[in-house]
Amino acid sequence: MSAAPDLIEPVVGFRAWRIVKDRLHSPYIPCTWDGRDMHAVCYPANRTLTRGVGWLDAPHESPHPDCQCGVYAYHAPGTQRWYGEWHWVEGVVTAWGRIEAHREGLRAQHARIQALAHPPRNEPERRRLVEAIAADLDVPLVPWDGLREEAARHGAPLPSRMLPGAA
Repeated sequence: MSAAPDLIEPVVGFRAWRIVKDRLHSPYIPCTWDGRDMHAVCYPANRTLTRGVGWLDAPHESPHPDCQCGVYAYHAPGTQRWYGEWHWVEGVVTAWGRIEAHREGLRAQHARIQALAHPPRNEPERRRLVEAIAADLDVPLVPWDGLREEAARHGAPLPSRMLPGAA
């Protein structure tokens, strides 16, 4: 779906970030979240990382149905539970603007961090980093198993009628 209908409340999703030097970064591309809000741009570096596969060369607004750009979020927390050697954190985002719906998640034009989750295991350094980032962003820090409840405070999931394969 290339255009989201007018939705009454914000769309909520879940995503994860790598933590590098007390900052949140996309897990897969060289993109740093400088605050709570992220506004999608199709970065030329992304095309280089994948040898151009799946990315448009022509200028376009993000997200685009024929490109992989956009701010990603999953429909459920915990879709990806490990990000290699990096410290990482999961959280709740609200998404708005153009939205591309996918089976496991969405790509949005804009997203805002609404909450971060305590790491699921007792990892003191990771916990310290997550607590500092949550304080810096002025967002609540919630137990991982409370992410869905926290998300419900900020909006609703993407309506099922918008998901691929919906009748």
